[in-house]
Amino acid sequence: MFQQQLIQGLAIGSVYGLIGIGYVLIWNAWGVLNFAQGEIAMIGAFSVLMIHVWLGIPILLAFPLAILLSMAIGYFIEITSFRPLVKADNTRKLIATIGIGIFLRNLYRVIFGADPYPFPTIFGDTPFQVGKLLIIPQNIWSLAIGFGLVVLLGLFLKGTTMGKSMRATAQDREAALLMGINVKGSLSMTFILASGLGAIAGMLMAPMYFVMADMGVMMGPKGFAVAVLGGLESMTGAMIGGIVLGILESLGAAYISSAYQSAIAFFVLFIVLVFKPSGIMGSKM
Repeated sequence: MFQQQLIQGLAIGSVYGLIGIGYVLIWNAWGVLNFAQGEIAMIGAFSVLMIHVWLGIPILLAFPLAILLSMAIGYFIEITSFRPLVKADNTRKLIATIGIGIFLRNLYRVIFGADPYPFPTIFGDTPFQVGKLLIIPQNIWSLAIGFGLVVLLGLFLKGTTMGKSMRATAQDREAALLMGINVKGSLSMTFILASGLGAIAGMLMAPMYFVMADMGVMMGPKGFAVAVLGGLESMTGAMIGGIVLGILESLGAAYISSAYQSAIAFFVLFIVLVFKPSGIMGSKM
């Protein structure tokens, strides 16, 4: 029972970690918490629902198309809502992210309605047995994709010219501009990557839950909680925070009550803010 819940917690925690990394990327580059990140995940879930389920495009093609569509929407949000406020104070930026989240949530509710949509299992729903454990393929793939993306993103940021430009912009925007770095392009790429990660998280969450306009309300705060738990300056910390929260939720639902599952994220956030506000890891990207 414990091992089963542990695997479930690792899988869902890796999805939370992807949302948390989106918070970390935008925080380091823009200096603001993007509270619309949950709605970006919602866009990813609806994108793969439209392309795969409604249009009938195979999942191997629908998955990258949905990611590209979500990243394009994220870029549009950045140039229309974030870039005009690049020199504004942090309070105005924060309010803008909240407003964008509310707008996207209600826009999708108007377009698709408030009813939840079921989504078929992407990686198959036939469990296989390892010893006494029943392993669901969705959980294994969620875990592998989550950690794989963290590794790839780290290699991109440290080993490519664009990645180094993004890191330089995050550390000192004015100095990066003086060094000839395309600061606007780096800021845009940061938002695009954060949107892509959030969209993938939404796609991985879609088979576990229903796809609906309000799913960002649940995913956004949990992504914020794991980002704070891991440290707002560390991508690795965000993934570790996601794993910790996922395991706590899974064990709490199994041994206490599923009614308190969502409350665990806010309890963890409260404990971290009181006793260790810098999070588990406080290093830069």
